[in-house]
Amino acid sequence: MRKHHFHLQYFSFYDLDGMGRHLEEMAARGWMLEKMTTFGWHYRRMEPKRLRFTVTYHDTFSVFDPEGNEGQQEYQDLCRQSGWEVAAANGPLQAFYTEDEDAPPIETDPQLVLETVEKLAKRSLPGVLGAVLIVLQLIMFVNNLQHFPILTLSSPTQLSIPLLWFLLLVGYAARTLSYHRWHRKARAAAKAGEFPAVSSHPRRRILLLAVLCAAVCYTLLAANLPYLIPLLLGITVFLSLLFLIPGMVHGILKYRGASAKVNRRWTTIASVASVLLVTAMVSAFIFFLVGNPILHNRKAQVDPPLRIGLLTDLDGSGYTSHAERNETILLRHITGREEAPRDSGLPDLVYEIVDVKFSPVYNLCLEDLTRRYFVPAAPLPGVNAVYQHAKGYPSYVLCWDTRLVHLSADWDLTADQLETAARILAP
Repeated sequence: MRKHHFHLQYFSFYDLDGMGRHLEEMAARGWMLEKMTTFGWHYRRMEPKRLRFTVTYHDTFSVFDPEGNEGQQEYQDLCRQSGWEVAAANGPLQAFYTEDEDAPPIETDPQLVLETVEKLAKRSLPGVLGAVLIVLQLIMFVNNLQHFPILTLSSPTQLSIPLLWFLLLVGYAARTLSYHRWHRKARAAAKAGEFPAVSSHPRRRILLLAVLCAAVCYTLLAANLPYLIPLLLGITVFLSLLFLIPGMVHGILKYRGASAKVNRRWTTIASVASVLLVTAMVSAFIFFLVGNPILHNRKAQVDPPLRIGLLTDLDGSGYTSHAERNETILLRHITGREEAPRDSGLPDLVYEIVDVKFSPVYNLCLEDLTRRYFVPAAPLPGVNAVYQHAKGYPSYVLCWDTRLVHLSADWDLTADQLETAARILAP
């Protein structure tokens, strides 16, 4: 039987009642809170008991204060005289319990509780800088979508990474709006001398975290990166160091009784140093493992749908033929190339096939292919529309209901050759 248990802390920082009810449920199941950290709560096994818990904030305490400092001891002794034993504490957050059903509450002034939470909200809510960085990432995605829509919409990585940023932005906005909605009700309740009810929807927070984790997994798997397992292990190690180094410095200084000022200063230095160290290690790791290509999608190889021998009298001997496919739920993008031997003087052939699965992006893709000096050309049998390069280059865009084809050659394509290419590349 397990003697210790770790539980993620998923309550909103102002949901003190929800934390208390959760601790009461855990005690009834035989788990007593023994330690509170930033990442979660630790419990120890005990006999199931019916206990009352209360969770409070004391804004004069800091997570950088040494363990068992005089101020916390005095506060906890005062609560003990009222019948409340301390279970655990983490800076300003204090958890107490009692077996006495008639023990007086620790907090009796709703206005004072509200003022304390308001002070802590400035530290607990995500910073504006984080939201600005997320918005900038989304703006960069929109910019890529405007200038390179086909490459962006057909790349699993480029399409799914903005989803992660969007989910983070949704989480940030939901948390901020939820607090302000609670704060408005709390002010009205405090004026009436009442403690406001809280509904922080912990299940929604868990659901959002699960969706975010699923999006991360999809991004990594859909990117089809080589060396995926070593990359994941490396990222896990580096991210662990990012939190472990300052956490160890903070914990050691706190255990040794260093002042809050000293602890805060050295923890900040350790945090900056760990960021620089991890950044350097990640860069070196990626460079050592596979170099820059690991940052890009590994496109699937497919059989070339068009050969130069189908359009000309050339038998294609000596030619290098290859085609790659990139695909998402919106687009399938195939790029093909027929390359002649070097210095042979023979022509090359290059083509793109764009299969549009989501009709609203069709015009966006068509504009991407025709924006570079293309004008309408003579129609072809079975083709909805044809565009030709305005400067006379042998480059064409062929349009069907769900497919777009960009065809470029090193020679002047005849009408018969163009019609043959259209018939081969038709959906």
